[in-house]
Amino acid sequence: MHATNATDVLSPSFGGKLRTDDYYEKVSSIVRILKGKSSLRIMAMHLNSQGFTTPRGMPFTRDRLVRFIKSNPL
Repeated sequence: MHATNATDVLSPSFGGKLRTDDYYEKVSSIVRILKGKSSLRIMAMHLNSQGFTTPRGMPFTRDRLVRFIKSNPL
């Protein structure tokens, strides 16, 4: 289980990333593996069960996962 910790969070800058590159790489990797095999809702539930949150620290939902995918190249 991956728990979000202080090393995953960056000081926000205007238009900048809110998390470390490692965070984005891990979440994107999980999405790539599950893409085409699971629904967006199931993928969001899986990320939440693994302790991941959105870059802003919220639980993943279908809509938040869609925004994550649109904002980050997989």
